Amino acid sequence: MEYFMLAVSVVLPLLIYMLVGTLIKYLRIFEEETFKAVNRMIFRIMIPLALFFSVYRADLERAVKPGLYAYVWISVVVVFALLYALCRKTKLAPPAAATMVQGMYRSNFVLFGVTIAASLCDGEGTATIAALTAIVVPTFNILAVIMFENARGEKAPAGRLLIEIFKNPLVDAGLLGLLAGLFHIRLPELLIGPLETLGEAATPLALVVLGGMLSVRSISEHRYYLLAAALARLVFVPLVTVVTGILLGFRGNDLVAVLAAFASPTAVASTPMAQAMGGDGKLAGEIVAVTSVGCIFTIFLWVFVLSGLGYL
Repeated sequence: MEYFMLAVSVVLPLLIYMLVGTLIKYLRIFEEETFKAVNRMIFRIMIPLALFFSVYRADLERAVKPGLYAYVWISVVVVFALLYALCRKTKLAPPAAATMVQGMYRSNFVLFGVTIAASLCDGEGTATIAALTAIVVPTFNILAVIMFENARGEKAPAGRLLIEIFKNPLVDAGLLGLLAGLFHIRLPELLIGPLETLGEAATPLALVVLGGMLSVRSISEHRYYLLAAALARLVFVPLVTVVTGILLGFRGNDLVAVLAAFASPTAVASTPMAQAMGGDGKLAGEIVAVTSVGCIFTIFLWVFVLSGLGYL
């Protein structure tokens, strides 16, 4: 019963937030365009603030674990390469194939990962995962930029690639937080208070918006693609990476970090990325929605099983 309640405590808030968004849509408090506008605000302002402060607050000397970080980074790159090679062999058009790959390899580590960490980790574990975002999120974005440039038939010259990477607010926020932490730059508390509160609101608000943007009719048109993306994102990728992590000896906080990085649903930021770089924005949004709903069940099972086996 203890492990069941632990799993419920992780996923129930996610479900409640999305149900609130669905209710807002049903009551017509927000129109579809309003949800989209709020989503852009979350992506450009609130999520970067959350990422910045999670890294800024982390005790980098205690949090950094080279072995764990190397494993997660290598796993991200290997998973991306395998999925990219697999999708290129399908009959999908390059923009749709790139969108599918992004939906399968790119997890919502900033929002869901930090939420999972807060529920399952102690202070040191939360700091470890916060610092890990500074490595994982830029890697996600760099790989996505390279992939979408190739999908457009372009070779992604180094100058343009760097511009696209550093135009991404998540990359900028993570690097700024890392620099502030490394050089012990202290921001005024009067400034930190309101900005950090905005960042803390990113997770619930993003999930409320996501619930309001769900469309059953639109999802049914791409049901087979969405099923494949959801199974890869929520089942196969975490199965391989978490089991490998266990075999390598990761336990407790370290295994939670692996779970947060690879069992989270597709990143909310993948939709504006696909739209901006010539991918299938509609399909990207549907993948985010389906995996976000599906993760309520899969994360529950991951936490329940791993806790019951004594790994968490």
